Amino acid sequence: MFYWLAENFSDLFGPLNVFHYISFRSFVAFLLAFFVLFLVYPRFLRFVKKRTNGGSVREFLDHHGDKRNTPSFGGVPIIMALVLLSFLFMRLDTPYPYLAALTLLLFGSVGLLDDLLKVKGKGGLTVVQKLSLQVPFSLLLGLLIYGFLPVDGALHFPFFKDLVLDLGILYPLWAALVIFATSTAVNLTDGLDGLAIGSTVIAASVLALVAYLTGNYIYANYLYIPYVPYAGELTVLMAALIGAGLAFLWYNAHPAKIFMGDVGSLALGALLGFAAVATQSEFVFFVAGGVFFLELLSVVVQYSVCILTKKGEVVRNDGKRVADCKRVFKMAPLHHHFEKLGWKEPEIVVRFWIISALLAVVSLTFLKLR
Repeated sequence: MFYWLAENFSDLFGPLNVFHYISFRSFVAFLLAFFVLFLVYPRFLRFVKKRTNGGSVREFLDHHGDKRNTPSFGGVPIIMALVLLSFLFMRLDTPYPYLAALTLLLFGSVGLLDDLLKVKGKGGLTVVQKLSLQVPFSLLLGLLIYGFLPVDGALHFPFFKDLVLDLGILYPLWAALVIFATSTAVNLTDGLDGLAIGSTVIAASVLALVAYLTGNYIYANYLYIPYVPYAGELTVLMAALIGAGLAFLWYNAHPAKIFMGDVGSLALGALLGFAAVATQSEFVFFVAGGVFFLELLSVVVQYSVCILTKKGEVVRNDGKRVADCKRVFKMAPLHHHFEKLGWKEPEIVVRFWIISALLAVVSLTFLKLR
């Protein structure tokens, strides 16, 4: 909206010209996202506490029983803020704000349904039920990205200037896979106070820079990266995500006063995946978001090995039946493995943040080493 005002009324009111600049709109979106949510969360906390019985720690996480009454749904204000700010500060004559908002709302609705069922004591959505919603939503977004965004339908590999794989009509499947995998990965990472949102802020910082570079023909040509017209608008959205994420982290830091919930983790994960595909920087993002994908890989490996080596079931001391099989990790996702090794929660979170920051720096080298 503000860009439109600058386009149409800057002759009458000169200061509106500043909204022509992506950097200025990103700066304002970041500040607004942070300060508005910083003020909103205390009220939102009281609202959630009055209407729910607190959080919903999964039954098998006995060592997190003290968090059972921590309110969830913390992702709702983030989604609302990002949708609002995208329409306020992004260019509305491009498809980016509309597809970004659709991504947040589709995956946020899946997470919200899951969180509501947990609060009502119904255990949340099953894996199959989640997949039955995530997969078609991912495919829909993949088709919309291919149909409405100026992407070239190809994979651009790092380190090689001319190594490009044209996927053609298969590109929507690739886009859907990236969005689905990232959404799931962030959802699995959201298990310790501040872990998921801190890593999200770091990954979003990389995507903000990448979006700015890919949306600028001069920079893209100099770095031999794909030029995607108007992709720089995603810099504004990523800046808003960083601001919103830091505001949430203020209340989500250990000991957390509120959890993001599936509504937040599924939506923000899908948004990161969307931004990576929309800027054609998937391989840069796979490294920058490496912590997410290590968490996802740990679950896939653990589950696969358990299926292949399952001998039956055993009864634990608490009476619960679990699979009798070989285990690569003491517990998956990966952060729980380190908990079982005796690491304290803040130690794990900060060390994973450090790894995320290191991976973010490494990922940026992909922009030049070609």
